Amino acid sequence: MAAQERELRDALAKLEPKIRRAFEEAIARAALSVSQAELAALIKARQIEDAVQLLRLDQSLFWPLHEAIRGGYVIGGNLGGKIAPRGLSGWFGFNGRHPRAEAWVQENGAQLIQGITEEGGESTRRVIASGLAEGRSSLAVAREITGKKVGKRRVGGYLGLTSQQAESILSGRSKLASGNPDLMRAYLQLKLRDKRFDGSILKAIREGRAINGKQLDRIMEAHRSRALGYRGKVIAKHQARQALAAGREEGIEQLRDNPEVETITARWQHNRSLEPRLDHQAMHGTVIEAGQHFEFPDGTRMRRPHDEGAPARHTIGCNCMVIYRVRLRRD
Repeated sequence: MAAQERELRDALAKLEPKIRRAFEEAIARAALSVSQAELAALIKARQIEDAVQLLRLDQSLFWPLHEAIRGGYVIGGNLGGKIAPRGLSGWFGFNGRHPRAEAWVQENGAQLIQGITEEGGESTRRVIASGLAEGRSSLAVAREITGKKVGKRRVGGYLGLTSQQAESILSGRSKLASGNPDLMRAYLQLKLRDKRFDGSILKAIREGRAINGKQLDRIMEAHRSRALGYRGKVIAKHQARQALAAGREEGIEQLRDNPEVETITARWQHNRSLEPRLDHQAMHGTVIEAGQHFEFPDGTRMRRPHDEGAPARHTIGCNCMVIYRVRLRRD
């Protein structure tokens, strides 16, 4: 059992950074592909939906991300060979081209990209509406959305952020520009702000002035960069765990096809987390036959941790894993 846990942790340590880099590179390429002048013209003409369509992320940009996740799935599947008893280890070879495997990779990738694209559209609408309401120039709003040009990249834009992140940053901008000391101090409670600017914000509060102009732009630009980095980490953590768990499950299904296998059991293992779920803790040690479902008090049924069919409250940020045990026929 310890060996399975160690192998999974080693795989996660390598896979998470790879997925995160692929996500960040996709957003960076998307930002460069947008014409700021064309975007600004659409904003100026109040053609909001056309602006949203201009900013829709091309699926081809996410191919490296898709492939990184596929790689994690295959790694998970190959771990099935190490779970197999010695008598089967030479027989087992994970088939990443199995229809079930290909269907999972395709469907999961499509859902992820669709989610990123839909969140981006909602974020764009909010940013444009806020900019127009404040009377800011269409070019300034366009530059905020796509980011500032630094070398061959654009950084600090809204592309790739969730609508919730965008709303928090827009609200933070209003707080700093208000000149209200209480609202400005409230900005300093936002976790994803760039703390390097805290000193200048506190200085402005002491002097009784608002923050605006280029100083405000720099603060919010840095805030957006940190928010994008955080989202990349969240996506990488979730997708890495989900891909490895789903790949292992498929590997086990393929292993069960061998007539020498009598049963394969799955034991839920709860691992430490900053905010442990009590129901996941209670599930620790529960054993079922692989392919069946773990049943939770709230009615949720999961084949394994990170089951993509389960509600987000059971999957996002979860560090649980399943430990498999294979038993061969004795006749």
